[in-house]
Amino acid sequence: MEEYKDETMDEYLGSEDFGTVRRGEIVRGRVVAVGEGDIFVDIGYKAEGIVSIDEFDDTPNIGDEVEVMVKKFLPDGTVLLSKKDVDLRRKLEEIENAKELGYNVFGVIKERVKGGYKVEIGGYSAFLPASLSDVKRVDNPDSLIGIESGFKVLDVKRSAKGVNIVVSRRDYLREIEEKEKEFFWERIVEGKILEGTVKRIMSYGVFINLGPVDALLHKKDISWKKVQDVSHYLKEGQRVWVKVLSVDKKLGKITVGLKQLTPDPWEQIANRISVGSRVKGTIIEVFSKGAIVEIEEGIEAFLPVSELFWTRRVKDARDVLKVGDMVEVVVVEINPPKRRMVVSLRQVVENPWEKVDEKYPVGSVVEGVVKSVQPNRVVLELEEGIRAYLFPEDVFWSRRGKSLRDVFREGDKVRVKVLEVDLPKRFIKVGFKQLTPDPWDSFVASHKVGDVIKGVVVGIAPFGAFVELGEGIEGLVHITHIAKERPKKVEDVLKVGDEVTAVVTSIDIENRKLALSIKEYEIMKEKAELEALRKKDEETGGITLGDILKRVINDR
Repeated sequence: MEEYKDETMDEYLGSEDFGTVRRGEIVRGRVVAVGEGDIFVDIGYKAEGIVSIDEFDDTPNIGDEVEVMVKKFLPDGTVLLSKKDVDLRRKLEEIENAKELGYNVFGVIKERVKGGYKVEIGGYSAFLPASLSDVKRVDNPDSLIGIESGFKVLDVKRSAKGVNIVVSRRDYLREIEEKEKEFFWERIVEGKILEGTVKRIMSYGVFINLGPVDALLHKKDISWKKVQDVSHYLKEGQRVWVKVLSVDKKLGKITVGLKQLTPDPWEQIANRISVGSRVKGTIIEVFSKGAIVEIEEGIEAFLPVSELFWTRRVKDARDVLKVGDMVEVVVVEINPPKRRMVVSLRQVVENPWEKVDEKYPVGSVVEGVVKSVQPNRVVLELEEGIRAYLFPEDVFWSRRGKSLRDVFREGDKVRVKVLEVDLPKRFIKVGFKQLTPDPWDSFVASHKVGDVIKGVVVGIAPFGAFVELGEGIEGLVHITHIAKERPKKVEDVLKVGDEVTAVVTSIDIENRKLALSIKEYEIMKEKAELEALRKKDEETGGITLGDILKRVINDR
């Protein structure tokens, strides 16, 4: 029997149309068998179709429905199918739709190519320009290789050579950022606790990145204690938890706090510290009017310069205190609502002035050390911190021509008498001359008006001359009592250092003043001489008054 051969068989098998199934057509079928390397699918054709098991991500089960593409008809009637080609066609359609509708597609950046990157998207290679690879500058281009990301499709072109796709990762990231911002602002509220990253450190605080937005952490909200240098507390890149303090959605501003995550130390301070409490602390700031003392974390107190010492006067606290000093102080004022505390250093010890009037009563004789000699006073230290003041009028019974430095030197030990104690003013006045008898009392007791006395001129004034009659005793000879005839100037008759004899004309005990008269003395002297001559002539006889006067005149 002659074998029948259809000459058109080969042409028919390779044609696009094989009965009801066409080559390149996408059909749905049911898995009827699963072999070691192939999947057998019933697509409604007289023969079953075969798909390589490698084209499935997960091996299907018998009875599963799959979508495949008709690839080729074999002579034995077998139909070769492809699931991969279906996936590629569907993915390309998806990419084209994404471009038209603005959807995102997802893929992996595989490698760097000229001008950008090669991106794999569902089996297709797309081009990602370097300028569109990120929203910010990429310092290390290779760092993007291997990243899975979303992309915006900018262009899709089919050609005989294949498909050209251009994508943008930058546009995708910007869209995500905007959506994250919208979502963030919808849910952000005051009091919320968030984790963020220290982005930038400034002198006044820190910017914390909370993801889609940045928030300001002011340095006053970093710690309950005073923050001088922000960088001592936080570093760029550090992850921190913060509490939202304020939200301004219109301006897009958020402030956060770090210290608010811990209890306010001032809230329970009344249970630990009260007025009169002794506390220890560290000086963290010093200025002219005082210092700031850190008592404990977040609790700071003011130490005024007036509360440093009981007896020592300090104009600038920086002269005696420095940052880092450890001090023990007494609380003199505390106001938790105002977060204010005032402390005293001097009240740690007893106030030496409280019993000064008992230790140095008026009239007592005490010893002190000369601390300084000034033109108008001498400062004596009676004991540590207790000083007394000695003024010129209490040093000399007569100061004329004398200086305090003629008597005292720094470091001298001096006995003095307490004259005045003023506790509120912390003032002690002492006297030096009061330890010796008052020469005035002795003079008054031994002299009276009319006495003739000798002295030395120690001062000249337009109205007269001052005559020293002894230690601490001076008298005034008025210009009208210098001579019988009033001179035009005192200097015409007297000069400092002249020895004179005068008559005491008045004694003002209350004001300690003496009035002298040289003129009266001369008149008295003349009268005495006349009286002596008269008596002598009476004894010898024959003399007249005119003769006596002539003798007196010649004697002059």
